[in-house]
Amino acid sequence: MSIFGNNRTAARKREFEQLYDAYSRHIYGFALRLTGGDSYLAEEIVQETFVRLWEHWDSLRDQQAALGYLFSTAKHTFLNYCEHDMVRYVYEEYVMQHGSEATTEPESRQNARSLEDYLKQVVSSMPPMRQRVFTMSRFEHKTNKEIAAALHISEKTVEIHITLALKELRARLND
Repeated sequence: MSIFGNNRTAARKREFEQLYDAYSRHIYGFALRLTGGDSYLAEEIVQETFVRLWEHWDSLRDQQAALGYLFSTAKHTFLNYCEHDMVRYVYEEYVMQHGSEATTEPESRQNARSLEDYLKQVVSSMPPMRQRVFTMSRFEHKTNKEIAAALHISEKTVEIHITLALKELRARLND
């Protein structure tokens, strides 16, 4: 028995390492373009992408499926970072507008919770399908393909729902 438990696990690890060696530079280049040249963020995206690949390894049929999964996951990881930055930006703007009222630790945490509650309220006001698609994408970290399969809709429909949800969130947060 190998140090990884059995031969199947060792083979799985070797296949994963081969895939990482073959495609990590490609995913990094893709992430670097998405981030506008932010090498630190691109590296973070690559690492998170390959962690997710490892977590979903058994559900992928072959190397072609894994390659598509890598690029899709990298894109969604980048979008999640953007969304997080947007929430942080909105919160910082709120703090700047309301001055020192929000600077104490308990109040700061309360304001963050209030913003999170507001975001959840906005999402819950969306049409049911858009709400479900957005929740699966942003909070459950599922790929468009996984969402499409689970909800029996096309990947294009998933993309449209996510785009409309983000547009609505931006508009409501700007108000």
